[in-house]
Amino acid sequence: MKFILIGLFLSTLAQAARDVLPIREDGGYSLATENLLSRRGELVPPPVLLDAREMNRVMFSELQEQNEDLKRVKYFLLNGETRLAQVHLTKLAYTKTKLRPVVYRYLGIMNFIEGKFQRSLDFLSKKDLDGSQYRKICALKILNMVVLDQKHQLENEWSRCMLENYNHFNEGNFVWLDILVQMKINPRPGLTKVPFKKIRLSALDNNQLKIYLKLALYLNQEALIEPQISELDLTQMEDVEVRDLVGHILFRRGALAKSYKFIEDLKTPNAENMKGNLYILRQKYELAYAQFKLALEQKQNSQNAMERILPLAWLLGDWSEGSKIAERVIAAPQTQINKMTLMAAFLTQKGDYQKASDVMDAIIQRSRRGTEIDVTQLYSFAGLMQNKPIVVKKQAAASCAQYDMVNCWLSFQMDQWESFPLTIRRAENLPQRKEWENLSNELIAESLKEVVYVNQLDIEELDDKLIQLIPNAKNQ
Repeated sequence: MKFILIGLFLSTLAQAARDVLPIREDGGYSLATENLLSRRGELVPPPVLLDAREMNRVMFSELQEQNEDLKRVKYFLLNGETRLAQVHLTKLAYTKTKLRPVVYRYLGIMNFIEGKFQRSLDFLSKKDLDGSQYRKICALKILNMVVLDQKHQLENEWSRCMLENYNHFNEGNFVWLDILVQMKINPRPGLTKVPFKKIRLSALDNNQLKIYLKLALYLNQEALIEPQISELDLTQMEDVEVRDLVGHILFRRGALAKSYKFIEDLKTPNAENMKGNLYILRQKYELAYAQFKLALEQKQNSQNAMERILPLAWLLGDWSEGSKIAERVIAAPQTQINKMTLMAAFLTQKGDYQKASDVMDAIIQRSRRGTEIDVTQLYSFAGLMQNKPIVVKKQAAASCAQYDMVNCWLSFQMDQWESFPLTIRRAENLPQRKEWENLSNELIAESLKEVVYVNQLDIEELDDKLIQLIPNAKNQ
């Protein structure tokens, strides 16, 4: 029966082939499309109605999507993009997923980077992280406790963290956390020198050497490290990061020439910043400005480079670059208004008065410091350049009240002359008379004589009769 069905099926296919496929002259069937070459450019592939994700939901499961989101979060955290990381983490935090412990761990890291230490500690204290994940988060948890001054739990947490990470961390890696914990729970004189006693830098491998060099910079113990720098071997000094740290230590110690020899050919952000500092000390401001710009190219959020490039941009008159850098500066909530005022100053010098006014409007709306003289001076000048008499009068009066004589003069001019903003911006030369110079140089030979119309003594006598300023002898 099976053979009969197969025979019928093959015969049906043969008949279909005769009906559809063209027959060649030799009696065979042609499998090629006729006139295909002439139709080149006309044929297009059929539209794909479903993508691979829709056609195979098993392969692209929800768990794998969440895993991809976590990869993005890790990438953003490593690059300092905490806002983008927060977008993906917030979405994952409210979903039921097996990756919740990882989500909490990343949220703890993100909040720590942003300086929200209590919130970071809250995420790291979740029950989901109290098991196998604890060894991965305990170091960060301890750092939060150190910052928040939670001494009552710190010692127990540190003991548990060392116990659970005994087989996972190198012994030298504990020196950082151990000294921080000891400084918090048991501070004593000379504690910051303890890690460097009986340590030979030349005997350490490069990873451990970097740890101790960074710790010396953090604890201000460069004097204990400097004598051993000359003992470092070639293998250690070939490491770029080691040379960078050694140059930093020598710079701190004031050995500027030696420091420059170590960092001369390095292209790291720290090295470029130190070169810029050395040029500033030599008053070569243009070269220093170029070095700090190189540091920003290497690391776009280098706070050291931005804090040094701003005064140089003002000194060299690079208003456009200064306004961009001022906008990129990472400011704390306490210094946010200072940052915005600096932006407004650069924008005013640049000539972008409208944008400067927008920044100062934001300052006035967000803070009471909008009435300070730095803001009012900038705002009165920006209003003057934009021909806004109401703004000029208000801000000039506020500046005059804070003893700014230039704005007092400006306020007087605005009261007397409504078109003063337009006049001051006229391109042609304004006529001016210097009669005051003639008057100041004129010598007056005769002294001024005052004509006395009423004698002062007569006035006093009249007043005495009314109120008896001089006691009368008869009344005594």
